[in-house]
Amino acid sequence: MAAKVKSEKTVLFKASHRHARISARKARLVMDLIRGQRAEKALVRLAYCDRRASPMIRKVLQSAIANAAQMSGVESENLIVAKAFADEGATMKRWRPRSMGRAFPRLKRSCHLSVALAAVEAEASDAEPKIEETITEEAAAEEVAVEESTVEDSAPEEDSSEEVASEETAEDESREEEDASKSETEEASEEEAPVEEEAVEEDSEAGTDGDEPASEEASEEGAAEGDGDK
Repeated sequence: MAAKVKSEKTVLFKASHRHARISARKARLVMDLIRGQRAEKALVRLAYCDRRASPMIRKVLQSAIANAAQMSGVESENLIVAKAFADEGATMKRWRPRSMGRAFPRLKRSCHLSVALAAVEAEASDAEPKIEETITEEAAAEEVAVEESTVEDSAPEEDSSEEVASEETAEDESREEEDASKSETEEASEEEAPVEEEAVEEDSEAGTDGDEPASEEASEEGAAEGDGDK
């Protein structure tokens, strides 16, 4: 982006090259590259541009920078290309002989190259240092009071943050204890289940063993009674 000029009535440092032996159309292509750029950056662009008009325009730009330094002592760092244009110049008409006694016209065009620079505000780093104001006792006392009030305001916030952190840690510990108790109860229930299954199996086996002898005794008693009746 182009830097802003100080004001609309800023002095312009101009330089021109009249009757340059190049067409205005070709020169305008190079002028568009430097218009609105810093003077130093424009010089670099022109140095690496391959157009035939670049050396001509570069000389005009250097002349404008020298005019600014001589007239107002402005450095090239604080200059911007405010205007850059190429106007039509005189056209020389020449003739080229051709076959059968004919002649074809040749137009040798020229243009007027013009560059105008404007001074811009220096950056913050280049600005003049500000004068330090003398601090009175009252101003120092006010600053101390303000600092103390800020410290007091920040203290409750720190306490509240510590309380929130302690509450969060207590909740985490309670959750961990609940999880541990749940895991212990689950393990105890798993251990009791096989014991109960074994007790039920033993009871069932004992019941079956006890029924078989009783049935045998009842059959023997029935047989004995039958023999007695006989």
